Amino acid sequence: MNYTKIAPPGTFISDYMEYMSEVETSSAYDFWCAIWAMGVGIGRNLYIDRPRAPVYFNWYIILAAESGITRKSTAVRSAINLINRCPEINLITAKTTPTGFVEDLAERGAVSGTSDAHLAFTEMVSILGREGYMRTMPGILTDLYDCPDERQGPGTFSHRLNFKNVYVSFLSASTPTWLATDINPSVIEGGFTSRVIFVVDERPKRLIAWPKKEEAYEGEKVYNSFRRAMDVRRNGPIKINPAGLAAFSRWYRTRDLHTDAFRTSFESREDDHILRLAGCLCINDGTYEIQRKHITRATDTINETKDKANLIFGGNNIEIAKLGMSIDRVRNHLVKASLDGIAHNKLYQAVRQVIPARDFRLLMKIMHEAGLVAKFEVTHKAGKTGILYRANRSIEGVGVTSKILSLLHHSADSV
Repeated sequence: MNYTKIAPPGTFISDYMEYMSEVETSSAYDFWCAIWAMGVGIGRNLYIDRPRAPVYFNWYIILAAESGITRKSTAVRSAINLINRCPEINLITAKTTPTGFVEDLAERGAVSGTSDAHLAFTEMVSILGREGYMRTMPGILTDLYDCPDERQGPGTFSHRLNFKNVYVSFLSASTPTWLATDINPSVIEGGFTSRVIFVVDERPKRLIAWPKKEEAYEGEKVYNSFRRAMDVRRNGPIKINPAGLAAFSRWYRTRDLHTDAFRTSFESREDDHILRLAGCLCINDGTYEIQRKHITRATDTINETKDKANLIFGGNNIEIAKLGMSIDRVRNHLVKASLDGIAHNKLYQAVRQVIPARDFRLLMKIMHEAGLVAKFEVTHKAGKTGILYRANRSIEGVGVTSKILSLLHHSADSV
């Protein structure tokens, strides 16, 4: 898809992509970062007037590629730099906790009447990391996605947090491997991924060995273009004209529905994504009315994005993610046991809900052979013998889960 032709010349999206033309990023990343920035700038007062289910312009977007190939962090950083020039926007780029995040939302709601925040991180591990206290963040973002007028959030029993006129967006980047192995499968089933646009691309727009120096006026031009697009009209609903509605209804009736976990989840929200993108396109070109051309471009763009995202989450990748979660659970119990070690039966009882007995035995065999755990035969008081595992220091190294997954894969291939 040629992302440079989706928006007319002289509009914010076109200006932003021209601004990024001398940067070795993917065109898809440039386009979606511009769309995210639009959602941030539009705010909550402008929305698509769909009866009973209005669509707001808050985007959850994750750029995905292997490290260093398409400069995904550079793409995110450029969008952050643009929004940082708008002091009225509550942009969060420093690592936060779920507790700190919801407290900030509640405070902003109490002071300004709008619980708004825009999360942007060059590495997704900063906000959706392995730490136990971070595991509630996907659920919080899922719950706030539809921009409720009022919502009672977490807090103490005597003092619940209250959110008013919620408006939250999210932009980050990750590697496909991290997404496939570290996004808990329950996150997919729980609805977070249905709300996220995963932008997968493995090619930069072009190779640039020596980028030209950025001139001050170039950054000023794209900022002014952004301001013009955002300030033309800040309140009221976006309508859809009859031709646009006919095109959208035809797509809705005839679209292909899938049965795999990721696409089933995504397609439950696909109509929202198409309307949201079509709305951004009509705001960008100044028509403020969703027309047939906006629906057609949005449908094609979302469909391509969904198909590429399925390369990460589709097919066997869900099973890989579940196995990765099982490995993490086993590792955590081994590390917690420390030098005391943990008995084979006790360890299995702790993880039996996430891994079958046969797979558990193979996993422990491979971890032992890889030098990640020490294995001892012990004799109990009753004279019975058993197996005790003790974690070696290497089990806490970076990339251990991916290493074990690779060893399990090769073991399965050799059977």
